[in-house]
Amino acid sequence: MGELQSPSAHDLRVESWTMYSIGVVFILLRLYSRQLVLGSWKRLQVEDYFMVVDLVVYTILMVAINVSGSTATNLYGPGEYETFTPEDIKVRIYGSKVVILLEQAMLLCTYLTKACMLLLYHRLASRLPHQFAIKLIAAYSLMGYIATEMAWFLNCRPLSGYWALPVPDPQCATYQHYVIVQGVFNLSSDLMILAVGIPLLMKAKVDTKKKVILVGIFSLGLFVVLAAVLNKYYNFSNPTTTIYMLWYIRESSTAIYVANVPMLWPLVRRIFRAGTFAGSTGSQGYQKGLSGGSGHELSQRMPRGKATKLDSVLDTEINSSPNGSQERINKKMSMQEGRIEIEQRVSFSVEEQRPPAGGTFDVEKYGNPGYNAHVSGGVGLGTTTTIQRN
Repeated sequence: MGELQSPSAHDLRVESWTMYSIGVVFILLRLYSRQLVLGSWKRLQVEDYFMVVDLVVYTILMVAINVSGSTATNLYGPGEYETFTPEDIKVRIYGSKVVILLEQAMLLCTYLTKACMLLLYHRLASRLPHQFAIKLIAAYSLMGYIATEMAWFLNCRPLSGYWALPVPDPQCATYQHYVIVQGVFNLSSDLMILAVGIPLLMKAKVDTKKKVILVGIFSLGLFVVLAAVLNKYYNFSNPTTTIYMLWYIRESSTAIYVANVPMLWPLVRRIFRAGTFAGSTGSQGYQKGLSGGSGHELSQRMPRGKATKLDSVLDTEINSSPNGSQERINKKMSMQEGRIEIEQRVSFSVEEQRPPAGGTFDVEKYGNPGYNAHVSGGVGLGTTTTIQRN
């Protein structure tokens, strides 16, 4: 079996810009879909702004890959340095600096995409036990990003060695110690995200067909992991080639797809008049929870057809009023059913009427013993209800 060769500049150009174009389309459609749901561009949420930054970094990454793929660097074989002309050295110094930009863009793009995925999971898992695991993964990912950056800065000393010729240390050209650290944290955090995300989607109250679609989309994360593994494999097995750049393209692009496609559902629903992700297994009625303090908090879901938590993440907006009540309103009315979905949180306090200490209860004076409940917040609320005791 012959030695593997670096991909040509044409191969890199075709694959990178093809996959990049698809990724950009998904990002732009995601932002438009989110604007439809939230009602205004000004209401885009944190993960949407992260994705905008990710788009800029993703663009820089693709440009750097194409420039680096056609420009020599300070990575060369034994005995080659003696054959370099001053012009060759100048070009290789430039190419080595482009590699620095490439590596930093890849690292930042990777972790920005992870952040968008974790923020999505955070919304999906609201009030679920998965929240704690998601927060741990987020902390681990942040630690991984910091550790990987530190590895890059410490991998080659002085830093000018990254573009020096001759190379003062092989690590300044091969990046192998840095690649090990980057691979460990990247792969482990990807696997953690998959380990939490897919079970979370499996438990979603949606019909089987839509659940398969969702799990299938997020399972593309397995290809992201495979691409990361092959990227590292070719980096070590063929250190003098640029095969790893092909896997950088595939890894970063597939991660972009996975992070954006699920957010397109509101747009798809509007264009094709598809139903919500709720399916036939959605729950109705009331959902209650207690909060600390002097009163109680009632989280009340008004009967609203087949809406689920998944719809509230993909299709709804959250508004908080000054008195602490919240309304979650899906502003898009179903074209078929002509309804609006509303979730309300209502605060109420309860007072029990008791007889005077050491005395009897005067029914004529106090009325029947009971509980007075004052309800506040929400639309059309603000009544006092008496609940009779048996």
